[in-house]
Amino acid sequence: MFRFHMVNPLDTMQREMEQLFRGFDLNPLARQQSQLNFRVQELDEGYQVAAELPGVDVDKLEIDVVGRKLSIKGEFVTPQLPEGVKIHRQERRVGGFERILTLPDNLDTENIDAEYKEGILTIRLPKSRAALPKKIAIKAE
Repeated sequence: MFRFHMVNPLDTMQREMEQLFRGFDLNPLARQQSQLNFRVQELDEGYQVAAELPGVDVDKLEIDVVGRKLSIKGEFVTPQLPEGVKIHRQERRVGGFERILTLPDNLDTENIDAEYKEGILTIRLPKSRAALPKKIAIKAE
């Protein structure tokens, strides 16, 4: 039996271009963002976002919610080295970053809170009252 598979020439070209440029480091910001570790989980009362951000300058950390977009911006602290020290290899993030996550529309944006502790940023996003489960009392006669 033969299978017929339609191939879009533009899709094929896009895949070939991605393969061609995959080995080049043309977008360091995209590479750095892909290295940021985030976990988004849904709880009964809301959502929780946890981000591994060790070495971030907390004073330069910004969290904004606009509509359904949660924006997290910050800057990793560049360590000050003693004079005469030469770095042979460094596997540490430096510079700024920005990550934008799309959220559900059932949030109580007035009661969002965030905490940065031991290199982990935790953002708690409570659900709106309308999104929380409600128990309905049953009247029996």
